[in-house]
Amino acid sequence: MPGLLDATEYTFQGEGITASFFPGGAGGPISEGRPETFFVYQDQHLSRTYGQAGVDIQEIANVGALVSVILVETPIAGGPVTTFTVIVPSVGVTQGSPQSFRTRSITTVQAANLVPRVDFPALQSYKTEQLDGTASVHPLPL
Repeated sequence: MPGLLDATEYTFQGEGITASFFPGGAGGPISEGRPETFFVYQDQHLSRTYGQAGVDIQEIANVGALVSVILVETPIAGGPVTTFTVIVPSVGVTQGSPQSFRTRSITTVQAANLVPRVDFPALQSYKTEQLDGTASVHPLPL
């Protein structure tokens, strides 16, 4: 991952949410036949683990990386979708010296686009959360 993401693990806590992001994968135990873990999300209602294919990363100069995962998606095309996005800043971090930071997350509810726009003129609604973060560098396994 070029550019902004210089830690091997980012953790986030706040507003009843805990999450971990592993930009290079290998978060948690690696099991035969299962993809490496890139993102873990938990709140009082959901607990989800994502491989690389389930994590969308958009690096934005002077902002940081927007790291998004889909929390809830209906199987119907055009149905509602709930997405969690955390803003990951560039953090100067070295092995053995974790760094703390504060950030925001955005939970987006994408309304079903089959609903008439007169009833729900805005297709997205947002909830932002203040999160405390920690960036760490862990040694690579041999």
